[in-house]
Amino acid sequence: MKVLVPLLTGKENNPSFIEAFTNKVDEVVLLQIVDRGFMSRTSSAIGEVRQFRAVLDEIKKIVGTKKKKCNEITEWGTTAKKILGIAVLQKIDKVFLVEDKTQFFEEVTKELKKNKVKFEAVRVIEQKEEEDEE
Repeated sequence: MKVLVPLLTGKENNPSFIEAFTNKVDEVVLLQIVDRGFMSRTSSAIGEVRQFRAVLDEIKKIVGTKKKKCNEITEWGTTAKKILGIAVLQKIDKVFLVEDKTQFFEEVTKELKKNKVKFEAVRVIEQKEEEDEE
């Protein structure tokens, strides 16, 4: 199975998320999208690329230890359209997303459903929250 993991939240390097998408897969495609429409509300392009590069490198290292093939793609454009386009071009079986409670996440999942692209949203509990609960 070939999966696509778009880097949308910066939490994609969470061990529980990585475990969820590396089970029963042969190949992982990591997708970094530089979406200027989204960035204008959040940060600069350079800062965004740098932040997600660190996340991407960490994921690649972990996926490599699991002996899975891992490719990376960086695209400029509208997030939902880029995810859909790459899913088709790369013949992706399933898209894995970190579950997020934002309108942005809702827009992306709505487009995936509309275009009948299989996806799974994985809930990630951040390390800080786990420590606070103990």
